[in-house]
Amino acid sequence: MNEQHITEITAKAGRSVLRFALFLFLLFFANVLIGKGNIAFQWGLPQLGSVGEFLLLGAASTVLIWAALIREAAENKITENNSKEA
Repeated sequence: MNEQHITEITAKAGRSVLRFALFLFLLFFANVLIGKGNIAFQWGLPQLGSVGEFLLLGAASTVLIWAALIREAAENKITENNSKEA
């Protein structure tokens, strides 16, 4: 296996999970900004409460760790395959 092929496989591993984590983080930050706007400018927009924010941030962090573990597993698999070939 050449180095470019290995890089492509590793980059693709966990990409969709990583995008989902980014989406959850963006939801969290949007909720924080809406809450700030509600306080500062009396917008009156609906937002998650404290428990909802906590759960959303916890889910985003968990999914981010999951994506990192998927990528690490892909790297380890490639390393094992290369060591077997050598």
